Amino acid sequence: MKTKTLIELNAQIVACRQCPRLVEYRERIAREKRRMYREEEYWGKPVPGWGDPDARVYIVGLAPAAHGGNRTGRVFTKDPTQLHY
Repeated sequence: MKTKTLIELNAQIVACRQCPRLVEYRERIAREKRRMYREEEYWGKPVPGWGDPDARVYIVGLAPAAHGGNRTGRVFTKDPTQLHY
């Protein structure tokens, strides 16, 4: 399926279920919340990108963002739970 716009691509990303292991992980994390986020509603879906649709370079990544991106639906939230040194 050819994607015509960034909006269409983001919709495809959010709807993606091609990796059963990743789908199970993100959905489980959205159900089994950390205590500090238990009152928050989790996004629990793939996280679409953002930026300039006319950019010359795109960065694509695959990484679970348990209580950051999976919770907020935004990449690189600088959540303390995402900082692992």
